[in-house]
Amino acid sequence: MSDRDSRWAERIQKGDEQAFEELFRAHYSELCGFAADYLSSVDRARDVVQDTFLEIWRRRGDIKIKSSIKSYLYQSVRNRALNEIRKSKTKSEYLEAVKSETEGREKRTAINKIEMSKLSDEVNEAISELPERRRMAFLLHRRHGFTYKEVAQIMGIAPKTVENQIGRALKSLRSQLSRAVKVR
Repeated sequence: MSDRDSRWAERIQKGDEQAFEELFRAHYSELCGFAADYLSSVDRARDVVQDTFLEIWRRRGDIKIKSSIKSYLYQSVRNRALNEIRKSKTKSEYLEAVKSETEGREKRTAINKIEMSKLSDEVNEAISELPERRRMAFLLHRRHGFTYKEVAQIMGIAPKTVENQIGRALKSLRSQLSRAVKVR
């Protein structure tokens, strides 16, 4: 290490801000150009160089420079630039995975909506094929929420008859819908 480098290192380790500023001014521009070669972005390169200098200042008491300060700075910027590249690849891979998952979920949702619409159409068709009184009892109970007793009053039949009609309707619907599902 040259005398100039060792004086800079000693002064910076003691917290001399002026020595740190001199070091920064002496190497900032060339380090930004060096980092830009790795990162292909002047802004990202500046961030990396600034972060490198900030880290040096924060750890000034712990840093042991065995070669020249210039070599140390270049090595530090290189490592930080490579970490930045690794991070951005990981980030872009993560964003790609999220995008893919979102698109897949949207596609599944669209497919589910189509399937539910088809199923709803099949259910409605099966209900329409029920005998009239059975269909009426079923719809009053299931779609309109009336109790068996209320359905009986509306239709003028016994509650037990309503129970039987709805039971038969359910059995018929299960049978028709299970055939429709097998056909798919």
